[in-house]
Amino acid sequence: MRLLAEVHKAGLQVLSDAQALRARFLLDDLKGLEIFDRGPEDSEPETAFGRAWRLYTCYERLRNAPVEASAQRELTDYLPLSVVDDLVDAACLTARAVPEEGPRRLYLQARLTPSEVGADSLQELGWHSELLRREFYTRLADGDPSVLDQASGLTGGQRELVSELKAVRESGRITPGLSKKPWLWPVLERLAPQTPVDLRRDKSFGSWLLVRRIQRALRLAHQSRLRGEEQKHLTLLRATWNDAHALQRSWTLAGWEARNVMSYLLVLHGDDGPRYEEALDTLSSAPGSGMREDRLPWEARRRLETNREVLHQLARKRERNHILNPYLVLGVPDGADDWKERWRTLRRSLDMDGEALANEAKDAIEAFERGRAAVLPYAVPLMPGKWAHPRAGVPEALRSAMPMPRQTAPATDAERQFAKQQAAAAIVGTACGTMGLPPVGESSEDLLRKSSSE
Repeated sequence: MRLLAEVHKAGLQVLSDAQALRARFLLDDLKGLEIFDRGPEDSEPETAFGRAWRLYTCYERLRNAPVEASAQRELTDYLPLSVVDDLVDAACLTARAVPEEGPRRLYLQARLTPSEVGADSLQELGWHSELLRREFYTRLADGDPSVLDQASGLTGGQRELVSELKAVRESGRITPGLSKKPWLWPVLERLAPQTPVDLRRDKSFGSWLLVRRIQRALRLAHQSRLRGEEQKHLTLLRATWNDAHALQRSWTLAGWEARNVMSYLLVLHGDDGPRYEEALDTLSSAPGSGMREDRLPWEARRRLETNREVLHQLARKRERNHILNPYLVLGVPDGADDWKERWRTLRRSLDMDGEALANEAKDAIEAFERGRAAVLPYAVPLMPGKWAHPRAGVPEALRSAMPMPRQTAPATDAERQFAKQQAAAAIVGTACGTMGLPPVGESSEDLLRKSSSE
């Protein structure tokens, strides 16, 4: 390399002026890449030799300042992987440096944008620690409290969360910080189903938990009646009423769910038989008693009107033993497809009275499905999707995803010099072409070593 520079300086045009400058730069005779920002060759089609020089200068700049995303992607495919890992560790590469395709894409995605790596890709990478970490979060989001006693290999933040959730299990109380994370609601409900609820402090979680608690108690009350457990049946109905009464004036969607259940209970278990008029009054939209009815979702308003019509029909007939909601009797959600399987399983565990009631519920559902029901089922709840488990994924698990540790050894001196070697080899190759010499049969690394030693 030094020989080429000296020959050019002596007047033999083996190199162009621009190439001579590049050679002197590689020999450390010149400082500062700004002299190469633009040159006479910029407008010409890029040659293989020109590309080697461009990528070398881009690499040198990247170690000190940002470069455009397209150049970053090109470098991540061009440089030795160990050198790319050095750049990742030094925070020189941005998320946009991940190649759009190729064998390095998944690895660099795990290093630069780990939250975008799916479970199948984690398996492909063999990144087992991240798989375990995400499984921990996923099981919590699914409401599985057993993961708290199987937590091994967790990060510091995960261990802190485990400690907080174990405290909830022991005390039966949920802290405001935990209740503000919807993805944790399912497991919080399992850990502390009877936790005190402060609707003023926590309208979102408190309303969600109370509505679900009301629905659960109502289902259990019906199951108790099927099994002839009358005292438990009454106790659960009383608990349902108390929670619904506490929630009825809430200026949220939950307030309407509470009034809907209270109306149901007034018909189901009135002191002197069904109290239809009072049930209808409870289901009315009284000014100042909560959220206005016209602010309810359309589907909720439709169910509300159906329930009022059901009550009007029953009030005219004065029926005392009508099954208001046969799905609740069997312990399945309204409109459940698997209700018949549940009925078959249930009836085998009941006495004659319980089986007769289960069969009556089965007949009512069949009549409804065939369009022959004189009176439609009373809908509970009004907004099923609102009170289901939050299923927006596990954002905390992804947001807190740590980059995958590098899988390469630290770059060697030769690897760090790769871009420079390629640029030097390109200049040597250009000179050979200018002088009409045959292609050099040696590798670029050999050429650089020879030219650097001269």
